[in-house]
Amino acid sequence: MAEPEPVILDNASLMINDVELACVLNEISLEPDVDEQEVTTMCGKKVYPGAVQWTLNATLYQSFDTDGTWEVLSEAVKAGTNATFSMRAYRDQPVSATNPEWYGELIPRPFTVLSGTAGEPSEVDLEWGAIDGAGENFMTPRTVAVP
Repeated sequence: MAEPEPVILDNASLMINDVELACVLNEISLEPDVDEQEVTTMCGKKVYPGAVQWTLNATLYQSFDTDGTWEVLSEAVKAGTNATFSMRAYRDQPVSATNPEWYGELIPRPFTVLSGTAGEPSEVDLEWGAIDGAGENFMTPRTVAVP
């Protein structure tokens, strides 16, 4: 049996409202935040897992080009509704068991429009709430391409 290979994110995909942002994407993560509830009884304290809130975190370079960072993100915020998204490790490979795709909806929020230092690209740090498209806390990614 072959040894597992680590995922190297040098060809990742991030699509928001069906627009690919890979060429302005520098960093990406889809992270859970699990609230804990502490219950005190006569037998002591117990901690129970609570609600899970997911967040898509991404660092993008600002671009004012057509289908660039500004156009895609600002349109999502102005729409006032959730935006669709998908992400996978290898955008040049089809969705499969070895290249799963996470998908769902984002809750757009205003973002930093211009930021940076002299001689460096302007970065946009995105931190938008995410809702799983499969309804399973992002634990069941898509492994077959959708036509």
